[in-house]
Amino acid sequence: MYTVSRAAELTGVPSGTLRKWEQRYGVVVPQRTPGNYRLYDDEAVRRLVVMRSLVDAGWSAQEAARHVVEDTAGAEAELPRRGVEATDHRVDELAACARDFDVPRLEKALSDAFAGRDLVTVVDGWLLPSLERLGLAWRRGDVSVAGEHFVTAAVQRRLAQVLQAQPAAPVGGPRVVVGLARGCRHELGVLAFSLVLRSRGVQVTYLGGDLPLEAWIGTVTLLEPEAVVLAAPTVEDLPAVREAVEALLPLTSVLLGGAHQEAVAGPEHLGHLPGAGAVALADRLHRAQAS
Repeated sequence: MYTVSRAAELTGVPSGTLRKWEQRYGVVVPQRTPGNYRLYDDEAVRRLVVMRSLVDAGWSAQEAARHVVEDTAGAEAELPRRGVEATDHRVDELAACARDFDVPRLEKALSDAFAGRDLVTVVDGWLLPSLERLGLAWRRGDVSVAGEHFVTAAVQRRLAQVLQAQPAAPVGGPRVVVGLARGCRHELGVLAFSLVLRSRGVQVTYLGGDLPLEAWIGTVTLLEPEAVVLAAPTVEDLPAVREAVEALLPLTSVLLGGAHQEAVAGPEHLGHLPGAGAVALADRLHRAQAS
């Protein structure tokens, strides 16, 4: 639970505006302490973040509030998204597989994509654009929730297999901890980043999604990595990401990727090409170790 001032910090919404949205539009309904102070839970904070993003995108407060109250996830899907340029003509293959639940076609698409090709090209030129097309097809209703899960689960399995098959990084080399903040579950971007980073000789400790803050702090304190990499894949992830970044910055270098990374102040932003970002980080860490 968060006080008004803490909720304002996590959402970037001034406390006065927060109260106005609450009272005028009913965007959130805070709980009350015995002393009648407002307290906001995680869901309220997520609603406020989506509300702010819609207003920043040019929506009227009234229209934004109506969308957030009716369907927060649907409102988030209305936000403009930064596209990744595709360099592979097979970029619509994953969406097609999701529509038909076509297992052989999906397995062939993944095998062909990773067969003997540079991982940076695969990740930045095919995988990320293909996943964006898949997400767009889902938002338009062309692909069902089950179809989207069917494909993303297969992609996650394949990425994990390729990551596991990479040669072990040199002992004593740089170490990077990669994962997502609590409540964040869109792992494919950080998993792809980890794969490229590992292929460039960096020790990667991959923690997956939805990691509680205390687990992040404990792991980073124990391992003392050269850097930590997180992502902000959706607007709703921003409060937890800001909280994690704030806690980890005193401990090590923090880098942030994901579609909404620019909305988080403090960490170094990796840009929107995870493969290229991983290469740049690996090169920098190796140079620092050699100097």
